[in-house]
Amino acid sequence: NGGVVKPHKNIHLHGVLRLSDPDEEDFSGGWFVERVHSARLKLHASCGTMSFLIAAAPQDYVSGVQNGSIAGTEGITFHAGDGSHDTDMDITSSLANLNLQLGRLYYHSGGDCRERNITISTELDDL
Repeated sequence: NGGVVKPHKNIHLHGVLRLSDPDEEDFSGGWFVERVHSARLKLHASCGTMSFLIAAAPQDYVSGVQNGSIAGTEGITFHAGDGSHDTDMDITSSLANLNLQLGRLYYHSGGDCRERNITISTELDDL
């Protein structure tokens, strides 16, 4: 469809983003992933939102508190966003876990994104 995203669609971004050392020829991880024990990743969608997996509806609440965690957020510290329909996410984890979470990333187009160029920007600090 020429890269056109229809409104109100959930697009799985598995394999689109992967964190690695650009000088490393084997992008599967290796030395860089083993060396970086903690990294901070910032994600921003210019329009629409992002989520790590999609929690099945209806939510399972016990006494007004969600029972369990939002799908796919284990091992992450959130500084901004919560992993569900966020325009901006600022998270810290191991580099290996961040790559695992990026494999679970979804983009959600919104109705106000029609006929707009959409970018997802990333910033990585290997602390």
